[in-house]
Amino acid sequence: VSQDYGVAAMALGKGAYAIHQSGRWYTDENIDRMLMERHLNKKARRSSHKNHIRGPKKRTEEDDERFAQS
Repeated sequence: VSQDYGVAAMALGKGAYAIHQSGRWYTDENIDRMLMERHLNKKARRSSHKNHIRGPKKRTEEDDERFAQS
């Protein structure tokens, strides 16, 4: 269980399973997109404070249910 995309990517690379704390599974199909979004957000944050991007949304009951089912 990890919220960190980089750690999840390393786990997938070693053949392990990785799951986000909200219950979403990290897969080979979606990890590249997540890492690219993280990179672009970091670039935007560095370029200007005007374009500040908000962090992740608060955990919901739906996230808790999805995590329990996963």
